[in-house]
Amino acid sequence: MPAMSATPALPEPGPAPFRLALTREVTCIRSLAWRTDLPAAIDWPRLGAALEAAGLVRRPPVGAMQRFASARGDELALIPTTGRVQFRVHYTVPEHERRFAAERLFQLLFHALRRP
Repeated sequence: MPAMSATPALPEPGPAPFRLALTREVTCIRSLAWRTDLPAAIDWPRLGAALEAAGLVRRPPVGAMQRFASARGDELALIPTTGRVQFRVHYTVPEHERRFAAERLFQLLFHALRRP
């Protein structure tokens, strides 16, 4: 009689994947404020710690909003109640470079989310 092969075990389902998109805040005509949205199930304190580990400096919170700053003065704000992350580019950044500055903050967030 032929040997029966064992059925491979399926991995446990993990959290549902989500998509990140960097968009300019509609009300900001100078391209200084950008945003992305995260699912409510994010571990916000762990994310804050990962952003600090990535080199951002924790600023005093405003209510539940956690704030972080780069050495250049750009800011990243985590707003757990709405799931929003806001990126604020420093006003001294030339206008043609502001999207790139926001993308650098966005990359920091992306890597902090993937940090174990």
